[in-house]
Amino acid sequence: MIFGIPAEQLVPFANFIGLGMLGVLAAFGLGYGRKNATPAERQVEVAGALVDNSAVKELAEAIESYTKELIEGRADDEKQRAALYRLIEVGNRFVDEVGDLRRDVGDLAKEIARAK
Repeated sequence: MIFGIPAEQLVPFANFIGLGMLGVLAAFGLGYGRKNATPAERQVEVAGALVDNSAVKELAEAIESYTKELIEGRADDEKQRAALYRLIEVGNRFVDEVGDLRRDVGDLAKEIARAK
């Protein structure tokens, strides 16, 4: 108990007062920051470029050729991906066949052992 108020009721009240004080300090800080702008914030830069029609055409052609190269690259990537899937399938079949051969050899070894 502090000042006759239970601690369970005092903690939320203290949090509220602390947040209020923090808000007031933040408001003063923002106001002070806006009043004292840095030299870089005070300067405004205007930049422009003069572009003629041929430069735009060249840029469009370059973008088109780059897009075509990307499409061709994607097609090549898809071919490589398909080849890798086929290779994985062949590897899985090979593993299955080796497993079958291993079982067959084990069965033959048992038959030979029984025959002796």
